[in-house]
Amino acid sequence: MSNGILQTWRKARNIASVTLGGPYRLEHVIAVARYKARVDLGDGYIARVQKARNYVDAFAKEGRAVYGITTGLGENWNRAISPEDLRVVQRHHVLSHSCSVGEPLEEECVRAMMFVMLVHFGTGLTGIGLSPLNLLADMLNRDVIPQVPGHGSVGYICHEAHIAAALIGEGYCRFQGKLLPSTEALTQAGLSPIVLQSKEGLTLVSGTTSVTAFAALGFYDALTAALTADVCAAMSLEVLKGTLRAMDPRVHEARPHAHQVSTAKNIRSLLLGSGIAERYLDYRVQDALSLRCIPQMHGASKKILADGLVTLSTELNSSVDNPLIFGTEGDGAEVVMACNADGSYVGMASDCSAIALTGLMKMSERRIDRMVNLHVSELPPFLNRNPGLNNGLMIPQYTAAGLLGEMKLLSHPATIDNAVTCALQEDYTSMGGNAAVKFHRAARLARYILAIELLNAAQAQDFYTDLAPAPATRAVRDRIREEVPFIEEDQLMQPFMESIADMVSRLSIIDAAESTGSVLDI
Repeated sequence: MSNGILQTWRKARNIASVTLGGPYRLEHVIAVARYKARVDLGDGYIARVQKARNYVDAFAKEGRAVYGITTGLGENWNRAISPEDLRVVQRHHVLSHSCSVGEPLEEECVRAMMFVMLVHFGTGLTGIGLSPLNLLADMLNRDVIPQVPGHGSVGYICHEAHIAAALIGEGYCRFQGKLLPSTEALTQAGLSPIVLQSKEGLTLVSGTTSVTAFAALGFYDALTAALTADVCAAMSLEVLKGTLRAMDPRVHEARPHAHQVSTAKNIRSLLLGSGIAERYLDYRVQDALSLRCIPQMHGASKKILADGLVTLSTELNSSVDNPLIFGTEGDGAEVVMACNADGSYVGMASDCSAIALTGLMKMSERRIDRMVNLHVSELPPFLNRNPGLNNGLMIPQYTAAGLLGEMKLLSHPATIDNAVTCALQEDYTSMGGNAAVKFHRAARLARYILAIELLNAAQAQDFYTDLAPAPATRAVRDRIREEVPFIEEDQLMQPFMESIADMVSRLSIIDAAESTGSVLDI
């Protein structure tokens, strides 16, 4: 993730519309899912879809044995479907797969899934028609969002089926703040349910929709957190009288992992001009590892996240249905049954990335603890001028420890698991869906740990009245002070942590750090 990509990500919140046609980037998913950018079908996209659909219609007329078009699905692959039942089996396929249970997914997750469906199904290799794609786009543009229960996926199928059910008027959708039966929600939005044609029900529930969508949100938040973690680390290093000797470029050139080198450069840039860092350059022979090892630990985590982003980007621009239809003008088409619908690539990337992100947060939590521990901080106990009467910032560190514990649970790999489904026809399952969901949740938790480190570091910086902090760290502290005061006496803390966490998510912390001339890079 170069600084150029970071600048592009900043634009995600300002992208007004996305015209489908490709290639697709992560910021497109974020723009549609989180900031509700408009979606339009491009001319090339429409032409590809229609060409493949013509092949499917021809297969159906010929009665050729093609999985999911003229045959049953799953273990029923060897059962022929009569022409009059082609639509019935697609409807039944969607309804039978709508089996997710429990509390509903967040709307941004469902929007991400709907957008990924449009992206994946428009490759010209799936055979889906324009009718379901137009309706998906219209629902996104009018904010008609299916309710998708959040549990019960082995890698794909169930979450997707609840979105597909909404297209045919089944299940429930949210529209204008109300949960309504899908048909009613569509009607109020000026839309109508559709009738699925051959193969369309299969395509809608197939592929890596949910794995890709959850991972996309996870990578955006995780990489934002990774760069914010450098800002947090610089602020903590500064107020804890840490030495910049450990950031010496010669050290990192001797072990030239690119992300380690760039992290050390980030810390040096952020602390350029710091009177505090200059005063305490040789205060200790060496610091504790949570300060001394910032480039190494942060760098290793960023490497995994950056590699995962490459995997995610490839998946976003892939055709992941089964079967796929390959055709050329004048030569007809060939249908190939395979398994690009497998979720292992993004699932494994999500598992690894959850571990990497948790590693970053364990460093952050340790720095939080050092700032409130008078035995190592050389700062007032729990960063409060009047301890005893006040707990100060004692308890936010407990929260960080609890959040870290939750992230550790979410870091257990999902893709090492297996389940046997569909009467041994699917005797292996990727579990990529669970991996991506865990990663997304871990990334949402990480911003709170970073928020607590920023809360502590800003508080600690205010105790330095005789030495000037670096312009970059002072700018971050000033941004925090726009919404969060210096904590003089105990008060309700949760709103402050939420406020700073929101700053992390909106890139406000990174923006503030770079406002004085620092240029940060993953």
